[in-house]
Amino acid sequence: MKDAIHALKTSPEGLFVLGYMLFPLFALIFAGLGLFMVLTGSKIMGLVLLLVFTQIFAFGSLKLVGIRKALLAEEGENPVT
Repeated sequence: MKDAIHALKTSPEGLFVLGYMLFPLFALIFAGLGLFMVLTGSKIMGLVLLLVFTQIFAFGSLKLVGIRKALLAEEGENPVT
């Protein structure tokens, strides 16, 4: 399991999937769920989802995209933005 996670973190394809697809999708899901919870009365839990989990996935996505670009620049390939 550790080898699979390490391979995912060091391959440009794995970082592409995480940075451009999964993390933004999770951020959108948590933002929608947090907004729904705020509007339906669960204000504290909704704000936690909006302010904590959404931000973790949004900034995590930006960090993974940056790591991918650095990895591709190190390999000498042209990074796709």
